[in-house]
Amino acid sequence: MYKQVIIVRHGKSSWANFTISDHDRPLDERGIKDSPFMANWLSELGFFPQRLITSTAVRAKSTARFFSDKFGITPDEDRNLYHGLPQNYLDQINLLDEKINTVALFGHNPGITIIANQIKPGCTDNIPTCGIIIATMEIQIPWHKITFEDMELKTILVPKNYVP
Repeated sequence: MYKQVIIVRHGKSSWANFTISDHDRPLDERGIKDSPFMANWLSELGFFPQRLITSTAVRAKSTARFFSDKFGITPDEDRNLYHGLPQNYLDQINLLDEKINTVALFGHNPGITIIANQIKPGCTDNIPTCGIIIATMEIQIPWHKITFEDMELKTILVPKNYVP
């Protein structure tokens, strides 16, 4: 059995209203379409997060809500994931209860692309909006000791690459 870390970049956001802050930008039409689609795809592949943790930015929380609807879990929020560095994501992973085997975190670039390349150097230039990193590690490693280097990249899911 493995522990699984799923990291989701928020859906495509709207730039229609330049008077609102970056933190408050909502999803645009494509983000609203892609987010539930990606939650369904994740489920089709047999991944079922037991905990959701999201950035406090509106676009990330909105993306997480679609996954929440699919998996029946209320997302927790962490402001540190907004413009978060890889260490901010790892801090949340390291705090997980050992009863959890699969977690999904929702956040932003460039942090998410940096994380993908820490897990598997040179694997990607960019995680696009609504892109998902799926990584696994041996269950014997306690969450509080896990680093990105302990993880094995299983796949990167991108909305445009879906093949039924």
